[in-house]
This record gives sequence, C-alpha cells and structure tokens, in this order.
Amino acid sequence: MARINWNEPRFDKEDLKEVIEVIETSYVNEGPKTKELEEKFREYLGVKHVIFTTNATAALFLALKADAIIRGIKDFEVIVPDMTMIATATAVSWAGGKVVLADVEKDRMTIDPEEIKKKISPKTTAILPVHIIGRAPDMAALQRIAQENNLTIIEDAAGALGSKNRDGRFLGTIGKVGCFSLQSNKLVTCGQGGVIVTDDDQYYEAIRRLRDFGRLSNKEFLHEEVGYNLKFNDLSAALALSQFRKLEERKELMVSQRNQYESELKSIEKIAFPRTDLNFGEIPLWVEIFAEERDELIEYLKASEIYARPCWPAIHRNPPYRNQGNNEDYPNASSISDNVLWLPNGPAISPEQITFISNKIKEFYNREKPPIKLEKIHEDKRGSIHLVEDLLPSDKEFTFLEINKGYARGGCLHSNDEHLVVVKGKIRFICGEEETIVGMGESARIPANRAHAFIALEDSVVSEWGITSEEKNHDAKDPQLRALLDEINESQNF
Repeated sequence: MARINWNEPRFDKEDLKEVIEVIETSYVNEGPKTKELEEKFREYLGVKHVIFTTNATAALFLALKADAIIRGIKDFEVIVPDMTMIATATAVSWAGGKVVLADVEKDRMTIDPEEIKKKISPKTTAILPVHIIGRAPDMAALQRIAQENNLTIIEDAAGALGSKNRDGRFLGTIGKVGCFSLQSNKLVTCGQGGVIVTDDDQYYEAIRRLRDFGRLSNKEFLHEEVGYNLKFNDLSAALALSQFRKLEERKELMVSQRNQYESELKSIEKIAFPRTDLNFGEIPLWVEIFAEERDELIEYLKASEIYARPCWPAIHRNPPYRNQGNNEDYPNASSISDNVLWLPNGPAISPEQITFISNKIKEFYNREKPPIKLEKIHEDKRGSIHLVEDLLPSDKEFTFLEINKGYARGGCLHSNDEHLVVVKGKIRFICGEEETIVGMGESARIPANRAHAFIALEDSVVSEWGITSEEKNHDAKDPQLRALLDEINESQNF
C-alpha cells in the first residue's frame, strides 16, 4: 500500500474553477469573493459580524488586542489551556499580554474550569478556551466565571468549524469573539486563513481597524491608530468558498472515520479515545487516541508507510513559557503530551486504509516482545549504570542507574529533553537551579541543555531515557554542580 500521510487536504475541479475565475479577473486583493465568503459564514454561524484575516493566530491576536484597547489597559493576563498548539499562547504574547497556563481535563483535553479559578488575578482580563479538535470545555461554567470576574471569553475555535456546544450553539459563537482557522488540515481550507466572528459592534469595529492599518471606515487614507496589514485576499477566498460547500459532507466523514477507528480498535485495552459528544454535534476534526508505548507505535507504523503524529508538547514545555511551571503543575496536559497520538484521517483517507492502519495497530500490541536485555556499562562504589538494549529505536537511549544511599551522579547536559522515573527508593533531583524530591513511581522531566544530577536519599534505581546525543559523553559538565557532586561523593570516602 502507498504511503499514508497523517492528514492531507483534498482539492477538486470545482476548487480549481473558483480560483481560475479570480485570476482571470485580475482582482486578487480582498474584494467581492471575500465579501461573499463573509456572508456565507455569517449565515451559517448565525452571527452579526465576520472578518477574515491571514491566519487564526492573527485572528486571536486581533481579538486580544481589541479587548485591551477597549478596556484601556496595557498590563494584562490571559488564561490559556496548557494543552494546545503554541499559537494560542503566541497570540497573547503578540498582543502584549502575559500568558497564564491552566491544566486541562484529561478525558476531554479541554481547559478545566476549576483550574481557571485558581489562576485569576487582578490583572486577568480574558479566558482563551480552546475547542481542541472540535471538543468544547464546559462553556456554561466558563461564562459564569467570566461574568463573576469581568473577563472576556475569546474562543480559539481554530479546529472546530461546524462543531456544536451541548446547548446547540456553534462553537466560536458563545464568547465575545470566536476565531477559526482555514489552515491546510482543517475541514475548510485555503492553505492559510483566519476567521473572526462577533455579535459585538464595538469589538467588530476595533478589530476591523486594527486589521487594516488602523484605517477609519469612511476615510480611505485616514488612520486613527497604529494598525496592521492582516487582510485576506480573493484568491484564498475563492478556494475557501468552494471548500465551504463541502463542509457538511466532510463533517459526516469525520464522524464516520472516528466511529470506524473506535469500532476496529475497541478490543485493544492499551488504547483509549478522548470523550467526544458526537450526539450533541461535536465534530472530531482529527482522530486521537491515548496509546501506551506511543512513540514505539509511531515508529512501528512508519515501517509500514503509515505516518501518525504525536500530540503537541504541553505549552509549559516550550522554552518561551517554561517559567510557568513543571509537569507536576499540569499533570493532565503532561500526560496527554506523552501519550496522545493522532491517526491518519481526513478527506484523503479511505475506509480500507483505516482498516489497514487499525490492523497494524492491533499487530503492534499483540506482538511478542523480546526479553529486555541490560548491558552493564559502568560500576563503582556509587552504584552501577545499565544500558537497555534493543528496546527503543536506534536514535534513543534508555538507562537504569543504581545509586547507593548518600552518593550522587550527574553534572551533565543533554542536547535534547529527557525523562526519568524513580523505579526504587528516593532521590534529590537537581536540575539547573531547581531541586525536587522524587520518590518511587514518580517522574520528572530533564529539559535540554540544563545541568542535572541525582543524589540518592536511600538506595535507589532511576530510569532515564531520551534522544541520544554526543553531549552524553561527559564532555559537557556544569563546573559548579560537578564540584557539589564531588564533595558529596568524597564525603562517602569514595
């Protein structure tokens, strides 16, 4: 079978015809096709105002910027789910706000209202819920929180066009402003594009001006404020118009594909599907599974030319937002990051291909696993180091470190993120300037390029795994940390 990619758009002769017609007019800037598309969205979603822009990140930025202008503030905070594509947080940063992360509900992957309550401060102005892959958080609860605290709800509905809330309203039409994406893996695509919807005249006018250089609507070259050039174009609008006519058909296809995967994989105990309210009109844009041995499964599928994707890393794991906390602060988002896999789906995937993929997944989980082999690569009075053989792909490494009570190991930097689990005992984990006690069964993340070490508070076994790196050859050490470790080990008469 030919290569099966994760998610591909599909275009037909009607799409081509629409684009050619625009090219033949020579009017490719924002014009009549964009106006026609605005009207289609306005009618479909039942909203008062629709504005198109370059992409969904720009849409979120414009909404947040408009909110700050209307409120008359510059120093503000916006609450964002820790589990989302980084663009959501990026839009807040662009608008000059501070990103404040909140954990999500594990079974839905959507922002947890109880976590939002914990993160509200006097500077909080908005909540930015993400309708992740077509699933909504508890919007009634978010509305109550917003009303009680004078907060604006700006919906990131990038992947939720056509999805409905439990009350029957379209996602993206519940808050003050909603933002959609027309990116390549969306149900309606023109490559890139963003859609802003609102029923509020004040927000509409502010967003319209900001998108168009700060231009006054009735004065062609008079600009009231510093704005941006984030307008749309008729070439993209023509393609999106043709794609929009296929929306209902594609919604049905997404539900069908999700149901087929769930039916064919229901016997696999090591797989679970996030809870999606299909009966209430939620549309699963992509097909996600919680999968044990996820990374190994990805490699196994790749060997059969099946290209699945791991979930995004939680926002707090990205360098610009690492000051927000650690995995322990966001246990659900961290777990999702480590275990969720997106399977191939979309208009380019056939039922026969889904069956083929499902059979390969069953084959993976039903395979006979070879016995785990350990190679002892070092031993001294501090303990020993064992390398796990033939368990992970060649570009990854898995070690077990036995550390006797009172001794320490480490001081190195790795060029990639790694993970550790305390299999036995208890350790003091030093990572950069942070120290944490990690007990048996607990885990921690080792960020890239950050010196780290373990000090055994009792006889301990630590597993550590990640991408192999030349920097692991102990040629990159932190002098200050090394001096501390040497002092500890010398105190044990080593």
